[in-house]
Amino acid sequence: MTTLKLPNPAPSENSYANPAIFWYQTWEEATQTSAKLQKIWLEALNEAFRHELEFLSAIAPFYSKLANCLLGFEGPQTPASLASCYHQLAGDMTHATFKRMHKVSKLNKDLRERIWCEL
Repeated sequence: MTTLKLPNPAPSENSYANPAIFWYQTWEEATQTSAKLQKIWLEALNEAFRHELEFLSAIAPFYSKLANCLLGFEGPQTPASLASCYHQLAGDMTHATFKRMHKVSKLNKDLRERIWCEL
């Protein structure tokens, strides 16, 4: 059984005379760059998913508190208590949403910086 011997990756005057070696060198450079760019993109996607999971874990207790308010577990239900509970939860949800939007808006800038540094 024979083994495949890859050409020497260092360019020389003779290596450009053989088209296969020239093709291999340019192909190797292109695939390394595209693999690095794909890694950067996947890292950014991972961060986006992590931020979404943080947001979902932050808003889950709000829905539980809202259910407790609506079902009357926190005391007698009156229109004023329901409105107070709803406004408090709406403020907390707004804060969590703005925090999420801030993190997501930074992802685009971070991704551009990573790609620019790679290029």
